Amino acid sequence: MSLAIREYSAPLIRQAKSQRGVALAMVVWFVAAMSLLVVGIVSEVRVDTRMAQTHIARAKVMAAGDGAMHLLLSRQALLRETQGTPEGAAPEPVLEASFMLGEQPVQVRMVPVSRLLDIDSAAAEQLLELFAGPGALQREDAQRLAAAVVQLRGGGIARFGAGFRPRVVEDWLQVPGFDRALLDGIRDHLRMDAGAAYRLDAIIEYDGRRWLRRRWVTLQGGSGASGFPWRVTRTEAPRVLDDRTTTAGAR
Repeated sequence: MSLAIREYSAPLIRQAKSQRGVALAMVVWFVAAMSLLVVGIVSEVRVDTRMAQTHIARAKVMAAGDGAMHLLLSRQALLRETQGTPEGAAPEPVLEASFMLGEQPVQVRMVPVSRLLDIDSAAAEQLLELFAGPGALQREDAQRLAAAVVQLRGGGIARFGAGFRPRVVEDWLQVPGFDRALLDGIRDHLRMDAGAAYRLDAIIEYDGRRWLRRRWVTLQGGSGASGFPWRVTRTEAPRVLDDRTTTAGAR
């Protein structure tokens, strides 16, 4: 009797071990799948959190920056009204001020566009120095690009013809050699809006980073629905400044 049990027990034992191995493999596969799922969820939550923090930072930078700009513009408008200084009188100084909006310090700079370079009218030598200096182009490349810009302004490049009329500085990105990296390097030195009289830069320290809020305004044609004696002609999205970025750009 014991012999018969031994004869049939070996296959049963092997089958039980095989079933245990399959069950263990299924458990390991399930744990691995769940781990991947958890990692994916955590990663997505982190991305969503970072995006939410960025949106909050941008909103606070826009609110603080625009508020400080309005304060400086109001101060400037009052000064003009008191002194009777007409807009465009030369030479106009660069105005700087610091404001505290709640617990948020903001530095504002008001630069007359007369101190910035207009790519639509600048001489070839000025463009050369701009492209080779802040633009970080090799001097030969900067010289070729400066010559191309001057030639294009006169309608001398066949592929563009006389129909090329850039409305904003970004339109120059159509010209070979004028790319986004170059524009980012020289934008602080350029007049980016033809209808503006001033560029306002608001620098805000938030969340361990320096943010820039930039607007272009004119003191002509204001009031109306806004109630302000100035008019915003161009608004740039807030951006984080690195250690190499300056907002000088004034000659």
